[in-house]
Amino acid sequence: MSNRRRRTLTYYRVSTTRQAQTGTAEEEYGDSIASQKTDCHRYADQHDLDIIDEYPEPGGSGTSIDRRPQFQKLLERVYHQQDVDVVLVYSRSRAFRNAYEAMVTRENFRKLGVELISTQEPSDASLEGDLVSLILDGVKEYQSRKLGADVSFKMAAKAARGGTPGRAKLGYLNVRKKIDGRNVATVELDADRSPFIITAFELFATAQYSQRELRDALTEAGLRNRPTKTHPAGSPVSVSQLEKILRDRYYLGYVLWRGEEHQGRHPRLIEPHLFDRVQAVLAERHRGTRQRVWDHYLKGGLWCHRCAGRIILEPARSHTGRVHFYIRCAGRERRTCDLPRFTLAEVEAAVEAHYATLTITPEERSEVEQHLTEAITARQSTTKALRQRLRNELTRLNHLEDELLNLVGQPGWPAEKLTTRMHEVSLERDKVKSSLDEATEIDLKTARRRITTILELLVQPRKLFKELPDDLRRTLGALCFDKLYVEVDTAGAPVITRSTTAAHIEPLHKHLNESRSCTFRQEQYDGPRPPLKGDQGSSKSSLVGQAGLEPATQGL
Repeated sequence: MSNRRRRTLTYYRVSTTRQAQTGTAEEEYGDSIASQKTDCHRYADQHDLDIIDEYPEPGGSGTSIDRRPQFQKLLERVYHQQDVDVVLVYSRSRAFRNAYEAMVTRENFRKLGVELISTQEPSDASLEGDLVSLILDGVKEYQSRKLGADVSFKMAAKAARGGTPGRAKLGYLNVRKKIDGRNVATVELDADRSPFIITAFELFATAQYSQRELRDALTEAGLRNRPTKTHPAGSPVSVSQLEKILRDRYYLGYVLWRGEEHQGRHPRLIEPHLFDRVQAVLAERHRGTRQRVWDHYLKGGLWCHRCAGRIILEPARSHTGRVHFYIRCAGRERRTCDLPRFTLAEVEAAVEAHYATLTITPEERSEVEQHLTEAITARQSTTKALRQRLRNELTRLNHLEDELLNLVGQPGWPAEKLTTRMHEVSLERDKVKSSLDEATEIDLKTARRRITTILELLVQPRKLFKELPDDLRRTLGALCFDKLYVEVDTAGAPVITRSTTAAHIEPLHKHLNESRSCTFRQEQYDGPRPPLKGDQGSSKSSLVGQAGLEPATQGL
């Protein structure tokens, strides 16, 4: 009989990655796996087993061996290399939670002369041992399924009551608080990370950031995931994780569980109007309107006078490696348009010159000033009435909260229901306070000074355009024009032949001119004008709408 120590593989497993992150720095896969390893090594020393390799599974599902990569590697070695005599586990439940899989694996091992040994359970290779193993595996499977069903039921019930099953989303923290003498698991805002989440929604809603740009900006500002053993300082948020955050209604105060949405008890982080704007931007990007590598404030607003096609921004690189840009009609690629290609600087100069063609008469300036003054006066009156209603509602909610607090400790009162109601009152009160803070009264003297400043800027639109940074030039252009048409003049330089008014300007234009017909002067292009398909002639632009007086009024 050979005295050779039997070659042994060991397998250790915990069910979740969180379990694998417990323990000290010396315990690479957590204290549970470290304990299993210690017991297996003790058993090996006592029974002359030579451990030649180990397979730790830090977070593998217990329901099926197919979803455990380390166990699959172990089986691959046993079946193909055949250099193993024993597979050693701490408990059979670490290897199997399915009686059929356990029986098949045990039989395959037996054909290869490999013994499966558990340090905690009998491993006799006799018929009686097979019977005991079959019973144990069946009991383990039953316990696993029963536990899973019980956990699933409790998680669903918790979600239905507004609780958060599992770990809270980024921006929140799982905490334990003492309520009515009981330790209750709940969720509260993460003071370090929740401001970053709000900022992410606010910036993405502007449609000025791609998801990658936003992720990079947030990472540079300091946003990280919660610390783990592998990443003590917290890992950076990935682009895919950021998209999930931007789509997650949990930040609106809802809990989703198994396809059903419930009103959550956790504090709402994002207001519905902001969440809706973010979803609109995501939907637009999904339809194909997305930011590209090269960007410019004129991008998307220029069109060809000759073929009505889109003008695109084309990057080029010099022999020294320096990047510069051209503007050309998209029809040149299809050979359907012969509009020359221009440098970006030439077209920028043409657009700047076009702003000088816009004027506003003294009569129109006076009328705009009158309309704005009347609007501000009306808003002042409305704001006062609104603030009074909000103050009354705040007083009512404070009294209601006092009444609920008086019920605390009363016999027979359901504590959980009381806690939920108080949380609802607190959320409603915060919302009213927020509305009250936003409903600020206007200083009429300051408002009139701002109106005068705005109107002075409108008189010199070219000067205003030159003084603005690129991002505000984009905003001004979007407010002023829907499309700017590019043509070449007699000297071969680009020129803006005409423009169409942005659609959202029309209601303001109509409102300001409903009492009389208002004509704006605009210089006409004297160069050649080839016929345009669908050309309806020059479209006059209202400078009142172009300068964005409606948004400016909101900030007075």
